[in-house]
Amino acid sequence: MVAAVILKSDPFSWKAIQAYKIATALSRKLKVFFILIREGVYFLTDWSPEELGYENFKSYLFNKDNLIFVVDKDDFEVRDIDKNLLWIESSNIRFLEEKEIAKILKEAKTVGVW
Repeated sequence: MVAAVILKSDPFSWKAIQAYKIATALSRKLKVFFILIREGVYFLTDWSPEELGYENFKSYLFNKDNLIFVVDKDDFEVRDIDKNLLWIESSNIRFLEEKEIAKILKEAKTVGVW
């Protein structure tokens, strides 16, 4: 079974952290696509959650074979984010076009949107 978790806004909020927490938990049993679109692409930048009063989500355990980070390529590029400044390993990230993301969502049995 495939699940998708979409983060589309508020990348520096408790909402984003909860979406990521759900994705990491699901990855222990399922293949999960953590999809970042629009302002959500900023979630992968190297920001400090502790400075905003949140827990450090970057140490959450997840199954590296099952959790795939998907970033909308156009949304990422239009914001001119440096790929070298992301906190997650680049090998776990796929930069995809909208049509490719749509295929993932069509395949997913469960989709959560934040």
